[in-house]
Amino acid sequence: MNYLFESIFVGVYTSFIYLLFSLFIKNFYVLLLVCGFFKHLLGSIIGLWGWYCNNGDACVKVLIQDQQYKSNTLHLMSESIYESFIFLIVGTMLSFIIKKGIYLFFIMGIILHIMAEYSGIHKKFCMNTCDKID
Repeated sequence: MNYLFESIFVGVYTSFIYLLFSLFIKNFYVLLLVCGFFKHLLGSIIGLWGWYCNNGDACVKVLIQDQQYKSNTLHLMSESIYESFIFLIVGTMLSFIIKKGIYLFFIMGIILHIMAEYSGIHKKFCMNTCDKID
């Protein structure tokens, strides 16, 4: 799948996470942290990581394609914490340009996915998190 389409999906997914938690969390900075954490955590729990291992643009490029993969959760908690702080930093910077709300989270999901693609984070994810199914 093309990473631009993936980025739009991640933007929509991030928007849903925002809608879920914005009902209960009114502090913008706490909301950024919680949404970043649960975006990563829930992505693993609902199977998005496994899907990405088998279909994601970065993984298709670096993994053997006649294999099936599952995602391991070895670093799930630490990666979720890292993502929460990335959300805090990027969300705070973007909030000076984009009004706080669902559009901010949608754009942030898109931007962060593209940044992870170009920085090599997705490639590293594929190589470290995707395990062959025997």
